[in-house]
Amino acid sequence: MSEQPVWRAHPSDIEPMIATNPNIKGEVHVRIISRTPTVLENTFPPNTWLGRHVHASDTLYIIKEGEFHIEGEGVFRPGDVRFVAKGHAYGPEWAGPEGAKLLIVAVNGNFGTDWV
Repeated sequence: MSEQPVWRAHPSDIEPMIATNPNIKGEVHVRIISRTPTVLENTFPPNTWLGRHVHASDTLYIIKEGEFHIEGEGVFRPGDVRFVAKGHAYGPEWAGPEGAKLLIVAVNGNFGTDWV
């Protein structure tokens, strides 16, 4: 799909994969909408927690549902847009008591996650 000059996708048409990792308490449901550019829809069940980490690309987060907490930054709610520069370490982060759904876009390259 991403090789086309124009494309359209709806996250509900994409089967989610479950991301688990020792740095994640809980599980994250990830729908890969596109790989170039990287566009993800991540669904976090209630109180899912992720440790401190960095990404290999500048990244935009668009909060679609629920509350998403990031240490030192506060609480993000539906409609909020967050930008993080490539290589900036942040976290931990966690979903609120009702969970959260985010659209994540790697602005300039591979999303990549390194835990710190």
